[in-house]
Amino acid sequence: MSGKFAPEVLDAIDERIVSLLELDGRLTHREIAEQVDLSRSAAATRIQRLIGEGHVAVRGVAHPAVLGRPSLAHVSIAVHGSAAAVARAAAEREDTAFVSLVAGRYAVVAEIRTAGQAEIEAALTDLRGLPGVGAIDTILYTEVLHDVAGPVGEVTADLDDTDRALLRVLQEDGRASYVRLGGEVGLSAAGARRRVVRLVEGQAVRIAAVRRHSGSDRRSAMGIGLRLAGDHPEVLADLAALTPVVFAARSVGRCDAVLTVNAATTGELAAVLDAARAHPGVRGAESWSHLEVVKETYASVRL
Repeated sequence: MSGKFAPEVLDAIDERIVSLLELDGRLTHREIAEQVDLSRSAAATRIQRLIGEGHVAVRGVAHPAVLGRPSLAHVSIAVHGSAAAVARAAAEREDTAFVSLVAGRYAVVAEIRTAGQAEIEAALTDLRGLPGVGAIDTILYTEVLHDVAGPVGEVTADLDDTDRALLRVLQEDGRASYVRLGGEVGLSAAGARRRVVRLVEGQAVRIAAVRRHSGSDRRSAMGIGLRLAGDHPEVLADLAALTPVVFAARSVGRCDAVLTVNAATTGELAAVLDAARAHPGVRGAESWSHLEVVKETYASVRL
């Protein structure tokens, strides 16, 4: 099987490698090579290229509760004037983890992560006051069920200062060796490995590849807001199981649930949107296309 690839273009093998790293960012070169039918050296070359060229970043993303920011909100922003200027201003805030220029009813969407409802209200007040902002519409996440970037569920691991030091390294380089991790925090490689495994199993951190939405990666991203019919707990489980869905959360506001879809073709996006509309537990759906991601970071200086 050929190890060649076109510059800046992901072929089928690259896509398979990225998918594996999205499941587990610390898979070894050998483990990946065995699953994609390459030699270890060819797999290592591809992984280094994917990371080096910025197609993906392998990060350790801490649970929002570990960061002291358990309250999450999706903010849609209507603008008058330049949407890019509003997006840049929103991206400068420490409490925004994601900011994107979008097509649809609104011009900008942002995800904010704060310590509580009071901080969300303060952030919304600040966003309303930005030059060029016409109005904002807020969706509060009540439960994140699926997220390829970060851990979901309840954190069961107790963290000490050594654990937090490990997380600081992992949020910069999720594939840092256990030798390096141990050296950074004063542990042996085996000791670092035991700690990392405990942190992952305890939902304190998820170590995985996060795709970069550069606009040159030939992928498309879309958000979907759902209005549900009564109590249908299976809706999000069914839709989150679709491969292109990278995020799914229950919410309150103008939508009862929010999905994010990332796909190689617009046809895949359309298929997920149609599947959502056709689900018996869905009574309505709206969508917005991500045109340019201005900010995408889930690390925190508060770690």
